[in-house]
Amino acid sequence: MKRLIVILLLGTAATWSSVAFATPSQGQSSTILSVGAMQADLAFNTGLTAEANGVTWGDRKYSTDQLPEFLMRLRAAGVTNLGLWMNLHPLVSAKFGMVPIGLLNQPEIVNQQATFAPGAASGWHSHPGYLTSTVVSGTVIRYATDCSVQTFTAGQSFYETGASTFIVKNPSTTDPAVVNVTFVVPGGTPTTALRVDKAQPTGCSQ
Repeated sequence: MKRLIVILLLGTAATWSSVAFATPSQGQSSTILSVGAMQADLAFNTGLTAEANGVTWGDRKYSTDQLPEFLMRLRAAGVTNLGLWMNLHPLVSAKFGMVPIGLLNQPEIVNQQATFAPGAASGWHSHPGYLTSTVVSGTVIRYATDCSVQTFTAGQSFYETGASTFIVKNPSTTDPAVVNVTFVVPGGTPTTALRVDKAQPTGCSQ
């Protein structure tokens, strides 16, 4: 029987030696359409990636297909709750090729409509939890931190998580773009915290 181990992502923060300035949105306006509390827990793909090449533990290297042997070693070392241990060590789990799953307990569902004026930009940002966006009209271009580009037109959707930082722009100089967004965020998240401003990545001029 195949098992899905849900990886609970622990909050982490990087400490930088220099100050990074946020990039707020320009020409974007948003309207909250609805807010609702889900009466259930929800697992989602965080989008985090890691090379699945196994782990070295002590004096032995465990390949990706030797997870059972690795778990037996943990058990012998006194680990009584293997699932919890793997949840608390997501990097180890990822190196065994497991999908990095996040778990939201009774999350908040927020529907929002975002309008991008001609030439508008969202600013570099990320989100708690995850979101799905559908372009209602116009065109938007999304840039990732490596400056890779994706273009979305009316009727197309995209997905974002807190694992990545993006900027979304309306390339048109004449027409606005309208995007409907559904946020799935930790319960109790205020609507003012749906977006986390990020600094412009080094080497990306967008």
